[in-house]
Amino acid sequence: MTLVRYQLPVVVIVFNNGGVYGGDRRSPEEITGPHKDDPAPTSFVPAAGYHLMIEAFGGKGYLVGKPDELKSALTESFSARKPAVINVTVDPYAGAESGRLQHKN
Repeated sequence: MTLVRYQLPVVVIVFNNGGVYGGDRRSPEEITGPHKDDPAPTSFVPAAGYHLMIEAFGGKGYLVGKPDELKSALTESFSARKPAVINVTVDPYAGAESGRLQHKN
């Protein structure tokens, strides 16, 4: 990984909601019908360890689930001035009202 190879002081923050546009969160129309048991095409592995990927190359990874953990990870990673990934787990239902194309926002 280039960040680690050149020891670039970059902190990558992943807002991990299990996928794109809320991951497996679906509209009422999508939870009924012939494809109701199929995973949404925007869902990823919910417990993906993005923070572990940089550690495999020698960087520092953080798994964060609470605001105080995020503050600590940000403080530590910026102070270290080394490559880091902060994997922030986010509730896929948070912000559901704005995660739909029909809301045009």
